Amino acid sequence: MSPLAFLGLAAAITLLGMLCLAISGRKKTPWESSIDSFRKHLDAIAPDDDVEDTKHERLTDRDRRRSAGT
Repeated sequence: MSPLAFLGLAAAITLLGMLCLAISGRKKTPWESSIDSFRKHLDAIAPDDDVEDTKHERLTDRDRRRSAGT
C-alpha cells in the first residue's frame, strides 16, 4: 500500500468517526419543540385578559358609538 493511500484511508476513518460522534452527541428534540418554544414566547408577551376587560369597562356608550375616524 502506498503512503498516500494509507494516509487517505486514515483520514477517511477519522472523518467517519468524527461524523458518528457529532451525530450521536447531538441533542435530540421532538419536531414540535421549536413551535412550542415560539408559542411560549408569544404567551409571555401577550397582554393579560384582565387588562383588556378593564379597558372595555371604562368606555362609555358615547365612546363605543364613535368610529375610529371621527
